[in-house]
Amino acid sequence: MDDDRRASYMGEKVLFETRPRSPLYLGSTIFKIIILFLLLYFFRSILALTATVQYELVNYIQIPLVTWTAYFLLLVLFLLFLWILWEIANWRATQYILTTQRVMIKKGIFRKRKIYMPYNMIQDINISQGLLERLFKAGDIEISGGHEHTQVVIEDTPNPSRMENTINRLMQGEDIGFRKYKRTEDQRSVIKEYDKKFKL
Repeated sequence: MDDDRRASYMGEKVLFETRPRSPLYLGSTIFKIIILFLLLYFFRSILALTATVQYELVNYIQIPLVTWTAYFLLLVLFLLFLWILWEIANWRATQYILTTQRVMIKKGIFRKRKIYMPYNMIQDINISQGLLERLFKAGDIEISGGHEHTQVVIEDTPNPSRMENTINRLMQGEDIGFRKYKRTEDQRSVIKEYDKKFKL
């Protein structure tokens, strides 16, 4: 994708783009992959154990236990595989973008969502990092706007301090070292506008 399709403001340029840090964002996916491989590795052993149990219980119950167990295991393996693919596709579809005008989060596979906040609306930036996140040099960045419920959360972002520094520099009107661009002035307050128009 080129910059013009990603950026929709006039003259807006994409300066930085990343995805969530994969080992953290895909933590549960890695766990599912381990379970998938363990089930594949012990597939024959589980069926052999089931055959032994069925042989012991053949006088009491007349059901094809081995066949049902095999079908059940195959269904679990198939669902696990689909779940893993879905989570990887979801990670691939998540993008964090800094442009000359705003912070953007794009996510969603079938239903695309775009969350953004212009730099002139940002009031506060907070970084939170757990022990595991510090090991992987990742963290969550919470960006708060002027209104109470205006918040953008960038989860498991690589190098959060660097991204925070970049956002702060862009808020000051600096184009992360490439060139200066003039930031649009914040709107004047209603009182100042009133004073200017109606002051005698």
